[in-house]
Amino acid sequence: MQIKFNDLGAQWKVIEPEALPKIQKLLESGNYIGGSAVGEFETNFAKYCGIKYGIGVSNGTDALKLCIQSLLLKYNKTKLRVIMPANTYIADALAVSCQNDLDDVTIRLVNCNRYYQMDTMELKEYVSKYDTESYETKKDWLNIILVVHLYGRVNDMEEISDIAKKYNWLILEDASQAHGAMFYNKMVGQFGVLTAYSLYPGKNLGAAGDAGIITTNDDVLRSIIESLRNYGSSQKYYYDYIGWNHRLDPIQAIILNEKLKYLDIWNAKRIEIAKKYTELIKSDQRLKSLRTQYHEEPWTKNKNVYHIYPVEIEKIYRDPLQKFLAARGIPTIIHYPIPIHKTTPFNYLDNELLEFTNIICDRILSLPMHPFLTDEEITHVITSIGDFYANPFQGITISRSS
Repeated sequence: MQIKFNDLGAQWKVIEPEALPKIQKLLESGNYIGGSAVGEFETNFAKYCGIKYGIGVSNGTDALKLCIQSLLLKYNKTKLRVIMPANTYIADALAVSCQNDLDDVTIRLVNCNRYYQMDTMELKEYVSKYDTESYETKKDWLNIILVVHLYGRVNDMEEISDIAKKYNWLILEDASQAHGAMFYNKMVGQFGVLTAYSLYPGKNLGAAGDAGIITTNDDVLRSIIESLRNYGSSQKYYYDYIGWNHRLDPIQAIILNEKLKYLDIWNAKRIEIAKKYTELIKSDQRLKSLRTQYHEEPWTKNKNVYHIYPVEIEKIYRDPLQKFLAARGIPTIIHYPIPIHKTTPFNYLDNELLEFTNIICDRILSLPMHPFLTDEEITHVITSIGDFYANPFQGITISRSS
């Protein structure tokens, strides 16, 4: 049996009857930049999120970059301080560090908790330490808590919001892996002053290429970002800021608008698949040592939308298990093998306090997850993992370094 890690072709088959004629009409019109398709998607996505404005952009990294740049401009700050999780995709750190026209840019990395989200106790500790600074030191700094809703799970936004309010920090949400996720019936994107979404093809809501969107309720930030994405111009050939060419492509907007109609249906299917994975793991006695944060999942607390279904396996077993599953037609991915502070550009951020993140990155393995997985495929995945555990190193040579 050959299983797909993600099945984007199946998504296209669902939307093709509606999307293809609209793409054809656009191509025939010759209006290839901006236009009604982009505006329609921006409006519909903002409405879906319960936010006033959506601003379509070129990709998720650019969305993050423009969010931070717009905040610096609005608040007229010359220094930037960002607290963010250590276990996330490098785009978050790149978006912060690229603000290189500032006098100072500081990144503080925080460990993840048992659910791979930001450790709020550690976050509060760092924020409170900065609060002891004098007014003269504080006044030039823009302070941001960059919250990443990793793997489709939701952070503890009640605790994070309380911290931000108490110490006067801004919340920027990266919901690139959490389209449609909710915290106590409140949609992600409603907690921060800005929210950045990647619409990369493999996301819960994904384009047929690179794309992204920003949501906000702030009129000023909306105006700044719309200018920044278009060379810093709000009127042709008149420039207000140092901007970029970070516009959303209208063909992608058409595809995204059609997929948006199915997002809740596809997310519901992901939730169902996550439950089935969990139930099968719990019922297989061979998998007692396989760890998954979903064993005690508070299913009714949050709506987690399972962009990824990760499991934890002992470091010595992970590579052999990947090979074993691949031989059975089951692709797996490691999200993410190298934490931010271990990458070459950001190794100056490394410290011994991030040990828990290091451990998680050595153990995590993502199983196939998409709305079109069948019960037979789900069972095949978990049964195969059980077969591996029954004889972990069958036919596999383990090096001493493992």
